[in-house]
Amino acid sequence: MSFLDCIKRIPELNKEIVANYPKQFECLSECKGKVEKIVFVASGSSYNSASVAKYFIENQCDLDVDVIYPNVFSQQKTHKKSDTILYVFISQTGATRQVYDDVMDLQEKGYMVASIIGDLESPIAKVSKNPIDMGCKHEEYKYRTIGVSTSIVTCWLLGCYLSGFQDMDTLLAVNSQLDGIVEQALVWYENHKFDLMKRNVALFTGSYSLWPISVEADIKFMEMIPYMTKTYELEEFVHGPQNEFNNNELFFVASKKGFEDNKTEAISKFLKNEIGCCYMVGDITLDENDFKFECDEPYFYELKHLCFYQVIAYMLANDHGRDLKQGLNTQLTNYFNKTMQ
Repeated sequence: MSFLDCIKRIPELNKEIVANYPKQFECLSECKGKVEKIVFVASGSSYNSASVAKYFIENQCDLDVDVIYPNVFSQQKTHKKSDTILYVFISQTGATRQVYDDVMDLQEKGYMVASIIGDLESPIAKVSKNPIDMGCKHEEYKYRTIGVSTSIVTCWLLGCYLSGFQDMDTLLAVNSQLDGIVEQALVWYENHKFDLMKRNVALFTGSYSLWPISVEADIKFMEMIPYMTKTYELEEFVHGPQNEFNNNELFFVASKKGFEDNKTEAISKFLKNEIGCCYMVGDITLDENDFKFECDEPYFYELKHLCFYQVIAYMLANDHGRDLKQGLNTQLTNYFNKTMQ
């Protein structure tokens, strides 16, 4: 089972999640129509998943959303206790110590709590009063791709369940395009391999929900290849960081028509004309070097941008000789281990 095989498995797993809807959320039946706010508590790719879903849940489901890191959450003195606020903890392994402690603490205090978990036999799932299946099943590699994609879908559907908003047709339509994105990305990579391989620094940017998609791309490039990476929200990208930009770096600009088109084009032109190696990713492009695909959907389109970045991260890691079954600097666990023993 190659890493690319895992990426190719994502559409089928997303279909299973949709087919299982709303069964996986029935533990929250008493909350349906009552919740006004969701507080997602998550780290790493799970944090990015919730951050992507936030835009859809707020705009289409009319629910307020906060996304907080577990360590930050645990340091906060008070959390509002209300029948209208649902605290949702996300952990693919289900064994993150900090998340486990936070779930136990809030449940003991009578808060409304749910957990989105990749393993329903894990420690967090077993103590959670409202465990929700992430739908990723067993993911063979620690560098999460299946999990982040299915987490986004699960968070979207959680918003749908709690609010009553429904549009499974659009979600399935986007999902059906992912196989094509994979094949298109593989061709694009081969055509741009030289420039991608000769640099080892990558900067990412995007606006709205494409900002957390860019952050996820950042993480994958850093942990898998590994390249030094950094991500900024679109306008923040040119509020100082441009002073460091140079042609030894890769630039990726995620695009979507209707989301700051003029600003996206202007910044991309600057990067291409004045700096060097810049690629636009989405349905706003400037030249044949950009990765273009149709993005007409009002929501759920983020899965396509994410799919592209996952494929490119894998191909670069593979061509750099990385064994993705092995971690790097694993002696860290001799000093600190974030998971339960």
